[in-house]
Amino acid sequence: MCDHASNLVPDGIALGVPAGAMETHVALDIGAGPLAEALASRLGAPAVLGAWSRLVADCNRPLDHPEFLVAEADGIPVPGNTGLDPAARAEREAIHHAFHATVCAAIARYHPRLLVSVHSFTPALMAQPVPRPWPVAILWNRDSRAAGLGLTRLQKDRRVRGPVGANEPYSGRILNYTMDRHAEARGLPYIGIEVRQDGIADAEGVARWAAILADCVAGVLAALP
Repeated sequence: MCDHASNLVPDGIALGVPAGAMETHVALDIGAGPLAEALASRLGAPAVLGAWSRLVADCNRPLDHPEFLVAEADGIPVPGNTGLDPAARAEREAIHHAFHATVCAAIARYHPRLLVSVHSFTPALMAQPVPRPWPVAILWNRDSRAAGLGLTRLQKDRRVRGPVGANEPYSGRILNYTMDRHAEARGLPYIGIEVRQDGIADAEGVARWAAILADCVAGVLAALP
């Protein structure tokens, strides 16, 4: 699944950010949506993708989290997310509910043995321009069954050019809402995958990482009891 797959904004919602910002990481996880679809296709698995920009409603945050509706994203003000009346707030929450209801329905239908979430991260934040060395990372919170297997496989994969992050550059022990809700709460093994955006900025990069990650996920599935 990929909760930050889109940069679209529903009709009637004005975020008040520069148009160019909607093409950057503040609005979506660049490359993550195409990667999630390519990975699902290789594995013969369903994919659940978020339909709207994370600036409209961040589906990887609880409704009461301050980052569910951000007032500022990596230094860019989002005035359309401040001072919402109850009806406008309810509209944003409905987007969150719809995404998670779709995930629940997919789990009920397919009874998966493993959940996989796909995200991407910038080579460096605009506000903190420190280079991030990991081309890929695995995230988890309490349940490390699948994450540990996936981490080991990626570390041994010669196609991965660089260190494999373990809860980098974000920790799944802090930012893990979708997997906490749908995997940890059910006792389902899961892998949170983060790929650096410069590796999946075009179709060639997406295809390359889809192949690497499909082998990783297949290996994890084979190793799980």
